[in-house]
Amino acid sequence: MAERILYQFPISHYCEKSRWQLDHKGLAYRTVNLLPVAHRVRTQWLARGNTVPLLRDGKRRVSDSTKIAYYLEKYYPDQPLLPKAGDARARVIELEQQFDRYGVHVRRWVYGQILDRSEVMTALVGDCGLPGPLERLAKPLVREAIRRGYAINPQRVMRSEQRVEEALVLLESELKKGQGQYLVGDRFSLADITAASMLAPLISPQGSPWDLFDETTLSPTLRKQMENWRARPAGKWLLAMYAQR
Repeated sequence: MAERILYQFPISHYCEKSRWQLDHKGLAYRTVNLLPVAHRVRTQWLARGNTVPLLRDGKRRVSDSTKIAYYLEKYYPDQPLLPKAGDARARVIELEQQFDRYGVHVRRWVYGQILDRSEVMTALVGDCGLPGPLERLAKPLVREAIRRGYAINPQRVMRSEQRVEEALVLLESELKKGQGQYLVGDRFSLADITAASMLAPLISPQGSPWDLFDETTLSPTLRKQMENWRARPAGKWLLAMYAQR
């Protein structure tokens, strides 16, 4: 049987989205952590792209979490995450796209709070197979590349916080329309995976890729914000999703 590999950054919420889908479908795979920035050498060679996640499934290679999602639905239809047709399918697709776009703002806001923490670089660089001296050299370079590449500056972070609030309101609005468990209908779908994985970095569910910190060492302002988010309906839903993850 051909080996299935997911090339990733371990704390990327877009990579988490693909891991979740693979797990839901019961597909065996292994992950390979790539060094941010330098990852482009590997991804260009594999799929002529610059993004992770990148799935290598035997001879097939697919990059981008949304493209991977549709690929998995096509070639591995068991445990479906997309309704076959109709309004439900259209709504799942629409919500997947909306929460995917909000993920950019979640990433910027979260990195705006924690990028300078040593735990972040340890998570991103520490398991990439670099010798100790190169790892120590890479960490500050990766940090600054993220700061520039994702526009981590006070003005942009503040604007992204407003978009984060929009995403939480959208999630709560959609939950009110249904039974409060799933976003579309009465079945777990790609919309649920996308919303949960994109927004979870805001509240760092226990056991998630973002459960990196001793929260008593975070600033009082950040701890208070996380507590507020966890207490609202969106936060409770995210925690419930990760409890079942």
